[in-house]
Amino acid sequence: MAQSPIRITFDTNAYSPIAQPQLTKLITTGWPLTPDRRYSKVRRIASWYISWCIRRGRILAAIPEAAFAAEVLPNVDRIDLILAIGTSKAANPPPIPEGRCALIQRALGIGFRVQRGARIAYGELVGVQRAQWASDDLIPVEERQERFSNFLRHFGDYPKESLHDLGEKLSAIHRLAAKNPHWAQAAAMHKVSLDRFLWREGLAAEKQSQRMHASSDSFQNVIRDRLSDWADFDMAATHYAYGYNLLCTDDKGNPRSNSIFGPTYATDVAGRFGVKTISVIALAALCWRRFHFPLRTWEYAPAATP
Repeated sequence: MAQSPIRITFDTNAYSPIAQPQLTKLITTGWPLTPDRRYSKVRRIASWYISWCIRRGRILAAIPEAAFAAEVLPNVDRIDLILAIGTSKAANPPPIPEGRCALIQRALGIGFRVQRGARIAYGELVGVQRAQWASDDLIPVEERQERFSNFLRHFGDYPKESLHDLGEKLSAIHRLAAKNPHWAQAAAMHKVSLDRFLWREGLAAEKQSQRMHASSDSFQNVIRDRLSDWADFDMAATHYAYGYNLLCTDDKGNPRSNSIFGPTYATDVAGRFGVKTISVIALAALCWRRFHFPLRTWEYAPAATP
């Protein structure tokens, strides 16, 4: 197993502290030492060590492109992002916040690569260079794309359908079908109801004037949770598609959400698709047992990405 690195996919809450562990906070903050503060300090040390292993070639680290989309946008931009999907406006999405963009560039500088596979794609805004895309040396690109689709189909693409369900309900509440009869033929061609066809417009109408939700903030929170579920779903699908060893996340699924990382889908995610998750601290422990403290860099030259 000499010079055999571990391939790890990292979600947002995992790659962020690894790119910027802020070790000075080990001594400048978090006193007195409560259990939560102790955990935070241990996680910072684990993040720094994982960063070192990435730099030394012991970990081939990747970030799914989905992590650059919904999870890094302010709440107020997320509905507009949904409305743009599939339209010409998608060519000009809102920019990623400057601080997050700098963090992403720092991660890429450490050695993270970016896995393709997001339906809400932000690779261009991040400025991923050709060599910074994850290689298809493990699984050919055609097979990778098929694996991604298989994952989506098995779970019924439920996060996207959940947004459609909400938009359809809101279209009915706002009586949009009666106001847009000219779309009836298009809806029939898609074999959906007119309210289902107008799901985006339903979301836009509720954003403008809340009839189902108590306030704009409560509606934005619902959208945030559902878009986060979508991002989680695409990240898990991308990880499976690329065939990496482990998916590093500290996300156990928000009780208010329907995350693919939650207990509802755990059996199929791990059993059928072999997606094994690991926390930042557990990954650091695994790498320590396998690599200890590496000083020599393992060079890795993946095949050129087409």
